[in-house]
Amino acid sequence: MARWTTYLLCACLALEAGTIATGLARRAWLDRVAAGAPLVAAEAAARDAQYQTIDRLKLAAFLCTAIVWLAWLYRAYGNLALVGSKRSRFAPSWAVGYWLIPLVNLVWPYAVMRDLWLRSASLNDRDGYDSLPPPQLLSWWWGISLTWAMAGWVLAFLTRDARTPAELAQATDLGMVVSAVGMIAVVLAIFVMRGIDRAQQCFE
Repeated sequence: MARWTTYLLCACLALEAGTIATGLARRAWLDRVAAGAPLVAAEAAARDAQYQTIDRLKLAAFLCTAIVWLAWLYRAYGNLALVGSKRSRFAPSWAVGYWLIPLVNLVWPYAVMRDLWLRSASLNDRDGYDSLPPPQLLSWWWGISLTWAMAGWVLAFLTRDARTPAELAQATDLGMVVSAVGMIAVVLAIFVMRGIDRAQQCFE
């Protein structure tokens, strides 16, 4: 399950990189149009179709990754019952459920991942972990992931009415920045997931 989660996260990473590459090409084209090059309707439609295709692929990859991530999380959190104190802060079902509740999923999934990380790293050798500091990697991942999500919503709001070459250029620039933040968040997610998985390999 961890292996498949890694593969899907890598697919998301590649699609974000593809968004940046497509954005650079689109930006160069918009610069030529702004400099006086003729605007060819067929070329504009082709570039828009390319953007839409990448967006659809990104949505599909995100949904598949989310499903597999939650399946991995359910099993990984359930593994805590096999070692040490055999305790955990949350039930495995709630460890997954918190990700699906609006607003709640801004805070409690981080608490779930923190508990999972600390218990996995120490072979679940105590009852409570609330007094221990969270790993910096986990904090960075969650903070950048929230930034990515918020930036995506802001981007959609600011660029939904972009029509002129100048507005489209600004939307393209913002989209590339959001994708760059997304790439960092995905890389950190891979490190977080693999770190927990490596710790749980010691359970045997």
